[in-house]
Amino acid sequence: MIEYDEHIDDELKTMNEGGSSVKKRANEAIHLGDPITTIKLRAPVTTQGDTSVAECLVLMREQRIGCLLITEAQQVVGIFTERDIIRRIVGKNLSHEDIDVSDFMTPDPDTLNPDAPLAFALNYMVLGGYRHVPVVDENNHPVACLSIKDVVKHIGDHYFDEIVNLPPVPKNPGWATVDGG
Repeated sequence: MIEYDEHIDDELKTMNEGGSSVKKRANEAIHLGDPITTIKLRAPVTTQGDTSVAECLVLMREQRIGCLLITEAQQVVGIFTERDIIRRIVGKNLSHEDIDVSDFMTPDPDTLNPDAPLAFALNYMVLGGYRHVPVVDENNHPVACLSIKDVVKHIGDHYFDEIVNLPPVPKNPGWATVDGG
């Protein structure tokens, strides 16, 4: 049995008084025509093409990110993602210290402008099969890297109350039968 904790009242009172940023965002409408910069995006993490894959792996782990933007002269020339690691490196018995990221990155990645509408960015990511898309300015300088996780979090924050108040669903609901019945 779950016991009632009195500090929950304080938390709910704070949220109802507007003390929670999640609660505030939940009251704002999501407009799919809004630019992607309305999403809280992290600054891009960049490196040069001659960086070793070993250094990139450490950087990705330390920053807790799924991709790096590869730059030359402060312009995006590639993207190095978890998928690149799995598809191009794993199982090839390579010394990560001796190989450059430029040999395993995705060169000339598709990018988005900061003013791209959220709906366009979502469609772009789905059609391209992208989990990460560099966001660049008019000079191809990195501004951010949009991830599908950022989009899902943004939507989840806006519908926080609805999500946390959903009734529990049985592990194997009756409507999800294999035979369709």
